[in-house]
Amino acid sequence: MEVTKETEGLMRLLEAREKRQNDKLKMVSNGYHLVSLQLNIPGLPKSNCNLLSFIRLVEREFSCFLLSQNPNFKWQKKERWHDFSGDSIIFLFKASQINVDKLKDITERFEESFELGRIVDLDVLSSYGVPVSSGKAKACFICESVAENCRKVKRHSIEEVRLTMLEAIASFLQKQKNNELVNKLASFAIKGLLHEVSLTPKPGLVCRNSNGSHTDMDFITFINSVSALSPYFVEINKFALSFEGADVGEALPYIRTIGLKMEEAMFKATGGVNTHKGAVFLMALSCFAVVRVIKKTGYLRLNAFSSVIQQLTRGMVQKELCLVGDETDLTHGQQCFKKYGLQGAGARGEAEQGLPTVLHHAMPFLMERLNKSYSSYTNLELNELLIPVLLKVISVNNDTNILYRHDKTILETVKRKAYEALQGWDNGDRLLYDQFVAWCNDKRISPGGSADLLAITITLQHCKTEFAKKEA
Repeated sequence: MEVTKETEGLMRLLEAREKRQNDKLKMVSNGYHLVSLQLNIPGLPKSNCNLLSFIRLVEREFSCFLLSQNPNFKWQKKERWHDFSGDSIIFLFKASQINVDKLKDITERFEESFELGRIVDLDVLSSYGVPVSSGKAKACFICESVAENCRKVKRHSIEEVRLTMLEAIASFLQKQKNNELVNKLASFAIKGLLHEVSLTPKPGLVCRNSNGSHTDMDFITFINSVSALSPYFVEINKFALSFEGADVGEALPYIRTIGLKMEEAMFKATGGVNTHKGAVFLMALSCFAVVRVIKKTGYLRLNAFSSVIQQLTRGMVQKELCLVGDETDLTHGQQCFKKYGLQGAGARGEAEQGLPTVLHHAMPFLMERLNKSYSSYTNLELNELLIPVLLKVISVNNDTNILYRHDKTILETVKRKAYEALQGWDNGDRLLYDQFVAWCNDKRISPGGSADLLAITITLQHCKTEFAKKEA
């Protein structure tokens, strides 16, 4: 008699399940209770990339849920199984450590609380090899009736149930992926700001051991500011995920709305001191652009990132710096642009060009010096790594913090001294750098715009690594 593919598949499924059951019985015979986690999905195949990703996520959630009930409910052994019957996670618990009925109660509560708990099966086998049942009937995934009754009367086809479950899993995984992107990117933005201010010593800038050229702020002022700003990076990232417009420029007013809330939070946290206004502007744009690119392509492409920044800020210099009203009411940025032209365009000019100082100078310079993962650098190693990057940025950046408070001659002197200090640093001579730091502090010269660009560079370096294109 000819065996159909369907019959062959059913036979293989039964064989795999029988073997699993025998293996489980052998495992509990040594005085263990066993919990097996698997997915309750009809039809074949029982495993694919999405299902494997999903069960691994459920495994993590259940492990945390279990330990949250009692830290002593730690499994002695865990195994991951894969065969024709699908993927399964096996947890073994010493019978002397936890009551089997308590274990079953925990698995039941997890299934009830987990968003897609009806797709999850957490079966409990006692140390005597006896299955432990709660006696509760599972609800149908489609119509909320008792699942067993739906099966008996064939209310839904296997294909319909399977497709509904697979779609729900795909949607769940995408939501988890989005949440991970939002949270990771927010942490990278915060890390960029914290690593910048922690760099010590710096020329004219606040660091851990000095106020630099400033009298109204110190290291703690910056820490307070970053702490106040941190929740809003999540808000920006969520907005970027939700934005569906074809014209990226339409997103700018919404980004600015969040940016204004960030400024308000900053001033409240610092007692009215401006620690991060420029950084907020550039970091908010950068976060939006990173999410936008990853949402469209699945990974971060820096040329695409730069393009999004340019689209967001197209015409900004002309609109906000050129076309201004009463000269007695000009902002610092407008005064600087009026006096120095494009050289005084500041953060707006940098953004409108797609962050060239970051992408064409700072990041390549940083990449050349990295000899291991950025995240593995120690405190002292980061100092050695980042001080030259800061000097590189200062040496090429038309920093409007300097232009506004001093003049073009001082800016060019700062750029030249930064370049010379960098050359000395690379030749093992730190004296020129120490002199540069002392000179900026003494003359009250603060290259704050360059510090902001360093923070963006650090953030993008993390993003470039974390959100790189995955190899096929």
